[in-house]
Amino acid sequence: MINLGSAEIGDLRVGASQVARVYLGEDIIWHPNFDSLPAAIYFSAAGNDDTGAGTQASPFKTLKMANAVARAGKTLYFRGAHGIRAINSHAEGIQIDDVVIDGCEVRGYGRNGIFATVANYPSGLTGLQITNNIVEDCTQNDERGHTGGIIVAAEEADFWGLATHPASHRDVVVTGNTVRRCKGKRDAPNHVGSGIIVAQTEGGLVENNLAEDCGENSTNQAGPVGIWAWDAIGVVIRKNTVLRQRSARSDGGGFDLDGGCKDCVLEYNFSMGCTGPGIIIFSFDDTAYPANKLLDYSGNIARYNLSVRDGQTVRSEFGMFIGTMRPVASDFQNIRVYNNTIVVDTVGAFSPTCLSIQTFGGVDFSHATGVIANNIFLQKGAGLLCDVRTTAMQIHGNCFHSVQGTAMRSFGFDWETVDQWISASGNKEFLHGTHTIFVDNPQLVNDSGTNPEDFRPADDSPLYGVGMDINAEFGIARPTEDFLGNALPATQVFFTPGAMEPDTPLPNLLTSPNVLNTGWELNDIDLISGLLGMFGGTSAQNIRVDAEGAAVGQLRTFTAGTEKIFRRGGFVKPAADVIAAVIGNRQPDINDYWWTWFDIVAGELDDADAWGAYLDSVPRFRMQKRPNGFWLIMHEMKVPSTWTQDKFWAQPSAPHPLRGGINEGLGRGLIHDGFFEFRVG
Repeated sequence: MINLGSAEIGDLRVGASQVARVYLGEDIIWHPNFDSLPAAIYFSAAGNDDTGAGTQASPFKTLKMANAVARAGKTLYFRGAHGIRAINSHAEGIQIDDVVIDGCEVRGYGRNGIFATVANYPSGLTGLQITNNIVEDCTQNDERGHTGGIIVAAEEADFWGLATHPASHRDVVVTGNTVRRCKGKRDAPNHVGSGIIVAQTEGGLVENNLAEDCGENSTNQAGPVGIWAWDAIGVVIRKNTVLRQRSARSDGGGFDLDGGCKDCVLEYNFSMGCTGPGIIIFSFDDTAYPANKLLDYSGNIARYNLSVRDGQTVRSEFGMFIGTMRPVASDFQNIRVYNNTIVVDTVGAFSPTCLSIQTFGGVDFSHATGVIANNIFLQKGAGLLCDVRTTAMQIHGNCFHSVQGTAMRSFGFDWETVDQWISASGNKEFLHGTHTIFVDNPQLVNDSGTNPEDFRPADDSPLYGVGMDINAEFGIARPTEDFLGNALPATQVFFTPGAMEPDTPLPNLLTSPNVLNTGWELNDIDLISGLLGMFGGTSAQNIRVDAEGAAVGQLRTFTAGTEKIFRRGGFVKPAADVIAAVIGNRQPDINDYWWTWFDIVAGELDDADAWGAYLDSVPRFRMQKRPNGFWLIMHEMKVPSTWTQDKFWAQPSAPHPLRGGINEGLGRGLIHDGFFEFRVG
């Protein structure tokens, strides 16, 4: 436009003749109708900047014209195969920096809503930002596939494979976008109908986006996913939501780190109602190409994600899927999957498996390494609780629970008991001589709900404290917050499986729980302080036997009238030849008590089967050995409604059948670094 002062010139003449156009070089900068264009201005690849009027019937053609017109108070509409296409068409090696696509509305385009790509290798985009856009109803496809709502890639020109090509794009940001109903096209040759894809990229953030109701028309064996990355380095996908992602065949899941991903992260994401898995950790086979084009799949993380009622199709009937079809021994290394919550149920004709670990095409998966820990796998329907094939990945500290009692499968066989499955799986969920699995109902706030907050552990959930210390065990540094943004303290004693911490940490009801002085009854013991404790300080004490029957206790007082459930335990390890620790409850001065004997050498309850009715009053117990040698031991105790007092009781013990007290001498005792009592019901 050309202004005279602050006003746009509406009429420009040479003599008596009106000027039709004014150009600066090849760019038009003035048109006689610029000051009277309609509120809605239309552009089309079939339009004409010289003769067009900017109407739907007579559109303009180019972005040059769009940049020339006064846009205040107007809406610009573009028609074409792509919605917005940012392409670096420069010669090799030239990067375009800081392209920003912000606040646009893209609807009804045939291929992609927003597409960022390259025409020549290794050119690309650095600092690309795709932010706060709405993309809807982009439903078609071209012959190559990989189409959907927002696509950042270079594979259209076959510049993919970061083992053979450097990344085309760097430091990409895709945030605050909404993608809806990008359904794809039937019989397309590849992935169609994804929400957001980032590929051929090094360094990226995909955050706070919503993708819903995409992929419905995909019929290809390679299906779409709501939000995913492949052939990428250091891409972080976090705090996004995918709802009702669809595929008529494979995939159709919520979130995916796929083939060629290295050091990528899925965290704090929410998926619900997808036909495929909520979380996919997968490496596809690139060996059919002239050379392995993909980087080895390694260093990827999936943590603090929530998947609810996903896996609603027969080809991808899983809540979480971990696997490979790439026959490369150096692939699938150091994968970390922790503190996710996966809840599945029978939906219509489909009963998904909660966790599936498997391969395709006869690929050996025994080389895979990594950790799967502190997750909740809750099976509400009729599907398998898990299906685990050969893998060297460590699986520990997870909550596996089936409401209907469905099986845990290993190597194609369904096992009736946890012990059988642990043995068959090569001692998964067995560490430091004891079980690490937790099989009770996690008691979420509302496991049939639709809001993420519904899947937080309820205040009386048994999960508090039963998870692994993944930093001490596996060297995994935890993030600073959980799915809901609750702070995760850098120093913790108790760890909770799943994506969310309890709303409020349970208070320790014991007086002086770490130093046994005020409030404690000390019977026949020689209490030694200043020993090396849980966290390396000299905070531990030794309950050393001074005479037969050594024990410590604390009187507990409460109101009668209702049954109460307490979780009681401590952090202990043996001194000298003591092999058992006792945690007990007893009504004062009455021979009415329940004790649990923990064999802290063998890592098991000491002859628990002998106690029959006692176990009915102790619904849960837990043993977990920490790397520093301390055992976390705990049991839950139902206190009858008639009791107004009882005692928390702890002591070193001899093994069954002697039980109870042991003789003094030889430094015998029980080293402790704190006891605890939580009310959980």
